[in-house]
Amino acid sequence: MTEPIFTGCTPKACLDRTLPTSSLLAASRAAIAENADNAPVLPRNRSLPGAGIDSPVALAALTGKLWQPGRTLRVCFLDGDAAVQGRIATFAQEWSRYANLQFLFGNDPDAEIRISFAQAGSWSYIGTDALAVTKDQPTMNFGWLTSATPDEEYARVVIHEFGHAIGCIHEHQNPATNVPWNKEAVYAYYAGPPNNWSRQQTDVNLFTRYSATLTQFSRFDRDSIMLYPIPNEFTKGDFAVGWNRALSPQDQQFAATLYPQQGKLENELTVDAPAINAAIGAFGELDKYLFRVERAGCYRMETNGSLDLVLGLFGPNDETKGITEDDDSGNRLNARIVAELLPGLYTLKVRHYNGRRTGEYQIGVYQS
Repeated sequence: MTEPIFTGCTPKACLDRTLPTSSLLAASRAAIAENADNAPVLPRNRSLPGAGIDSPVALAALTGKLWQPGRTLRVCFLDGDAAVQGRIATFAQEWSRYANLQFLFGNDPDAEIRISFAQAGSWSYIGTDALAVTKDQPTMNFGWLTSATPDEEYARVVIHEFGHAIGCIHEHQNPATNVPWNKEAVYAYYAGPPNNWSRQQTDVNLFTRYSATLTQFSRFDRDSIMLYPIPNEFTKGDFAVGWNRALSPQDQQFAATLYPQQGKLENELTVDAPAINAAIGAFGELDKYLFRVERAGCYRMETNGSLDLVLGLFGPNDETKGITEDDDSGNRLNARIVAELLPGLYTLKVRHYNGRRTGEYQIGVYQS
């Protein structure tokens, strides 16, 4: 096998950083407390731990990791050179140009993001997983940035790791990825320095894809800052990705979708009133509606239109408490939920099955 050729420098890849199993349940609870939209919308015929899902791993897989839009995330350094710290702070702010999040760098011991330079690799926990890391431990690490490192490498690595910190996954693990990997060539390369990965580590960091039903995602973006460089030697056929050092237009749009500048107002639905007109206006948009049940009974919640929508029901009186989810039980690709409900306030959450689709629809609630 020919050694992969990277012009100018050797690729150094970010390791996926995951919590131990013992911390997953606490991480899920912290994520939901941070942002109610992180609450799991459960697959059909499944429920929360204590009622069908007993594994914290299962709950973690169903729980989002996004911060509350508008949040100011505190960032502190546990060690490192002041000049390097300052350059990291500059490049991290690139996300705040598009996402409704701010980074406040300082010395707060309770900072949500804690950066170290003590380990060899570069990595970050994903989104709110950082809340489950003990406060004397880092949530992010930069293993090869020094005062002599050029700005191009700072941009590539810092923006990438802060992408993880706000909840972004690796682009090559996007459910829509289409990289024609030459796996044996990739295994051979990453087994050597500076990564020294086992085949299992390479599988986890490069080849494993996230579930399409559990991940907000868009079409595969070969210009994404969240994508590793991929030379032709790593693929079959003519496929290569260069050194991405800036947010792509799709990265920018996705950040704005995950963290909108102004959240959509929650609409209140009236039971048995005519369906209201609505729209998925942006990629990955999640629409929320409230309705009140006055009398216990059987209720039908449904969408109408040409979109392939997913409908989640939460409550009563708690928008983090998932009840059920539906995709295609209604007319054509529309969602429909029929459930026995007690009196209380309920939340419906609507999203497109495909994160790259928009369009108009109708939604209503009816007593059966």
